[in-house]
Amino acid sequence: MQSGQQFKLDQPGLIKAGPVALVVAAVSGALFIIFALWSVASLLGWIVPIFAGVWYVMTVRKGGSLPEQMDTLVNGAVLGAVAGIAFGIVALITAPIGLNSVTGGFGGLFVSAFGFGNLITEVIFGAIGGAAGAFGYWYLVKQGTIK
Repeated sequence: MQSGQQFKLDQPGLIKAGPVALVVAAVSGALFIIFALWSVASLLGWIVPIFAGVWYVMTVRKGGSLPEQMDTLVNGAVLGAVAGIAFGIVALITAPIGLNSVTGGFGGLFVSAFGFGNLITEVIFGAIGGAAGAFGYWYLVKQGTIK
């Protein structure tokens, strides 16, 4: 970043795009309640932040403008991190319930993988995924691939 160059945190755009991204993240995290769907839910944990970044750019673009490159990266990272933390919190709540159905009530003893360290991981990878998704969609729009 050059000196004097700033990025803009787009609160109205994030507020518009946030509800859909959070609902998708919560539903994806809720899949941990069914033990047979854990692999699908884990995969969605990677895809949801990317979707959040793409959804941010799509939502802002519907308003008639396309943010600058740095603004897209930062705002996509913010929404991806929020979607990641929503996914992580719901997974933290539902994973012991899904495991209890399989282990006969001892699931809480075996869910150390869904601790607060998982929440931190979801925030970090959510921010990276959100920035990547937002930038990828922004680039395709700028290039003219998506009209």
